[in-house]
Amino acid sequence: MEKTIYNLELHEDVYINEQDCYVSRVPGGWLYKYYTVVYDADTGSYKNVSDQIVFVPYNNEFQKVPK
Repeated sequence: MEKTIYNLELHEDVYINEQDCYVSRVPGGWLYKYYTVVYDADTGSYKNVSDQIVFVPYNNEFQKVPK
């Protein structure tokens, strides 16, 4: 079965390529987490830095119903 936001377990993440974000299931809805990859000169490596986190309350309006 394809992983969607509607079948995530609590605190499980899924990457949404079209939105370039990670979505985490939390009580009452989802967290959409947007990141930017930056270079850390101190460590000489790249890391993800959180740009924005948005809480989206649960709503099944767009949930696809299996046929």
